[in-house]
Amino acid sequence: MDEVLVRRIRRGDRPAAELLILRYQSKAFAIACTLCDGDREAALDCTQEAFVKVLGGIGAFKGKSSFYTWFYRILVNTCLDRRRKRIRWERLFPGRGLRFGGKPSDEPAIEELATTDEADDPQAAVFGSVLSQDLEKALTALPEKQRTVFQLKVFHGLTLSEIARMTGAAQGTVKTHLFRATRALRAALREWGEDERIER
Repeated sequence: MDEVLVRRIRRGDRPAAELLILRYQSKAFAIACTLCDGDREAALDCTQEAFVKVLGGIGAFKGKSSFYTWFYRILVNTCLDRRRKRIRWERLFPGRGLRFGGKPSDEPAIEELATTDEADDPQAAVFGSVLSQDLEKALTALPEKQRTVFQLKVFHGLTLSEIARMTGAAQGTVKTHLFRATRALRAALREWGEDERIER
C-alpha cells in the first residue's frame, strides 16, 4: 500500500499524498505528543514538519527500508531536534512555566492515565496526579536516548527492532537504553512500589 502511494506521489498525485497523511497522522501525532512531553502544539508542529520533509523528499526514499521506518525516523529526529532547541532555550531563558517559544503551558507534560473509577475517586485522582508529576520529573532526568527508547517502548508499545530502525541504533543498544531507563525510573519511583496510601 505505502509503496503504491509513494509511486503515485512521485508522479505528482496529490490525492495519494493526502491518503498517506491520513494513514499515518494519528499515530504520528501520538508519538510526537510523547516526545514533545505532552505539548500538543509542539507535537502538531513536529508532525506537520515531518510530513513536509517526507513529501518534499519523497524522491530520496530508495525503498531500502520500509516507508513506515523511513517516515518515523524523520518524525523522531524532528521531535528530538525540537526538544534540544527547547532545552537550550530554557537554559538561556529559564521557563518559569513558559513553553518553548514563550507560550504559557496549561497542560501537564504527561497526560493523566486515570481510569474512570479513579476519576470518581478524589483520593485516587490525587495520587494519580502526584505519580504523574514524579514520573515526568524522572523521565526528564534521563539521558535523551534512554528517555526516547523508554517512551517509544512503554507508551507506544513499539518493539525493540522497530525502535532500532526508527532511531538508527543497533537493537542491542536500544535494549541497553531500555534496561538503564527502566532501572533509573524504578529507583526514582521506588516509593510507589510500596502502597503507601494512608488508609486510616
